Amino acid sequence: MIYKKIANLNKEFKLLNEEKILLGTDGSVTNILEILFEDECKVKTINQYIKDNINYREVILKVRDVPLVYAISKTPFENIEDDLRDEIKRDLLSADIPIGKIIKKYNLETRREIKEVGIKKLDNYLKNLLKTNYDYLPKRTYNIIYKNKILMEICEIFAIRGRL
Repeated sequence: MIYKKIANLNKEFKLLNEEKILLGTDGSVTNILEILFEDECKVKTINQYIKDNINYREVILKVRDVPLVYAISKTPFENIEDDLRDEIKRDLLSADIPIGKIIKKYNLETRREIKEVGIKKLDNYLKNLLKTNYDYLPKRTYNIIYKNKILMEICEIFAIRGRL
């Protein structure tokens, strides 16, 4: 039960309510950020490459140019079904479109399966990317499931502290 894991994490870290929601949602993080910050969420790609038939994408989600989420996604090509239209495949592998917007745009019936929630100790690289002085931030890892296959695995670190 994810709420129990988040409750235990809260005892140790004193999470903001918004962080609890982001850690536990099985919906679109993009949509939640746009609601919380009342503006469009955009993606800035840090790095993207293919290794061992897996597309790796490292991004920052921003609202009004404020970095709010650091995310790494892994998309195994073998799990992208042949019946997905070429434009969906292109968008899934694109560097500049939030995953939540792709799923909504094409009305894909997916679900999110949270694998882990926790706290991440930030190194200087992440502090610089997220423009934060916090040493620890909440993080989670989850899979997006499509037709009973893992479409992608995503790890997110949330940097909304002090920005709401």
